[in-house]
Amino acid sequence: MSVGADLARAREERGLSVEDVSSATRIRAGLIRSIEADEFEPCGGAVYARGHIRSVARAVGIDPEPLVADFDRSHVEEPVPVPVPNQPTDPDLAARAERRRPNWTAAMAVALLVICALAGYGVYANSKHKPNTAASTNDFPTVPSPSASPSTPSVVPSAPPSAVALLPSRDAVVLIRVTGTKTWLHVETLSHRVLFSAILNHGEAKTFRDAHGLTLVIGNAPAVQLVADNQDFGVPRSSGNVAHVTVKPAGDVQFV
Repeated sequence: MSVGADLARAREERGLSVEDVSSATRIRAGLIRSIEADEFEPCGGAVYARGHIRSVARAVGIDPEPLVADFDRSHVEEPVPVPVPNQPTDPDLAARAERRRPNWTAAMAVALLVICALAGYGVYANSKHKPNTAASTNDFPTVPSPSASPSTPSVVPSAPPSAVALLPSRDAVVLIRVTGTKTWLHVETLSHRVLFSAILNHGEAKTFRDAHGLTLVIGNAPAVQLVADNQDFGVPRSSGNVAHVTVKPAGDVQFV
């Protein structure tokens, strides 16, 4: 038995039509018929074919993993992007590397504290040498902090709350929010590691991140809002109702 034949047999045993499976998975009926005939070219690539096989298998009540394994044995694997040397390939490693970078905000705060301390010492020394003369404004050194004044202690301002947020993300980041009824969503990394494959209902939202990039198959594109690398794309472009999206770092977003 082939992958397509196993899916067709399981569908028929459950008494489901192709249209029933199409409604449950948001995959076009014509594409389901092609898969049951072991014609995977219309899927648009091995990544999308795997996602469709998993979705249809779950809809007809069978384990998708043996079918995906059979598909991989009979199809040439797509080239896997080679990771850049010395770059973390796991989000947790990337986060730890980010934490090892110099904390310029803290360094600036320490420098400002030293400047304020020196200014305060200058004020004290000047008043000690001129006890009977009222100090004018020009007697005090200029301090580059609006909070420092001759009569009140200098206060070190905290870093702006947006200082860290303004740093560009080094990962590919995607937010999917369901604004319509529901959608089927399949998300993989560029190295084919599955991050998510299930149905999202109205009001649900999911965020995904990877250092190298992500591929998404959205079954009901008109029902979702897509935000990728801080860009709000609204409803993603799709072929019919299915959208195929590739997101790479630095805002590289492609719709297939």
